[in-house]
Amino acid sequence: MKTTRTAILAFALGTAVGFSLTKAFSKHRLLRSDEVLTKVKSQIKNAFAIDGAWIYSEPEQRKNGMLTQTVYRGGVTENQDGEAVHYDFVADAQTGTLLSFTPQ
Repeated sequence: MKTTRTAILAFALGTAVGFSLTKAFSKHRLLRSDEVLTKVKSQIKNAFAIDGAWIYSEPEQRKNGMLTQTVYRGGVTENQDGEAVHYDFVADAQTGTLLSFTPQ
């Protein structure tokens, strides 16, 4: 009886620790570049008619004041009256949130 209770307690404790570690590490996981590009395109699709898009495959560090963020840089192209208009973007590597979007 005592060993069963000990086994159940050990299982519950191990499960709780495993769950906590998974949550802690998943918050710091970087998205793949293709995941970020999909998120960026989703964020701007209502305002821009996207003809093409690209993203660097490796993230980089970006200083923003006192903060340092891990980001991806990329760009999109839209067609405005037959002319290609290019925009550069910077997106957060952990969330895919668009941080800057500027015309070239």
